[in-house]
Amino acid sequence: MKVDVRYDYELLPSRKPKFLAQTAAHVSGAAFYYQQSDVTDQPWAGKKMFGVCIHPSFGGWFAIRALLVFEDVTVGSELVQPAPPDCVPSREDRIKLLEAFNFRWQDWSYRDIVPPAQTYSERQKEYFSTAPALRLALLRTWGLLPEEEIQPDLSPDEQSQANGHG
Repeated sequence: MKVDVRYDYELLPSRKPKFLAQTAAHVSGAAFYYQQSDVTDQPWAGKKMFGVCIHPSFGGWFAIRALLVFEDVTVGSELVQPAPPDCVPSREDRIKLLEAFNFRWQDWSYRDIVPPAQTYSERQKEYFSTAPALRLALLRTWGLLPEEEIQPDLSPDEQSQANGHG
């Protein structure tokens, strides 16, 4: 069986993602992808609002890291596409979710629109709140990576910040 694995960080030459992770989660029935079009009488006066997936057990405290495409598998008509679980059914909560995600995503509050079974640890929050270029330095301060004198992946300004001089 041939399986094509696509990761969330992979990009096409056009710099667009190889797959739309939240759309894939929605069509697979894993999580509901709430979008601007899911709100009637929108209060945003023509503003573009980005959508976000919410899981019924984990709220927004999960990630979609890969897509598996089983290339040689054929299925009959007995395969039914599951509907994603609509766990934010009210208009008011959908507005609250989309506003929290679009305007205050850094405070993590949109993730709690559904009471989650589990959330990220404080270290996970710190890691994901850190700029990607500074994450290796953060892991070093936690003792998870050996100290290095030269950090070739960072610009001089980022090296200074990573070493606590910025």
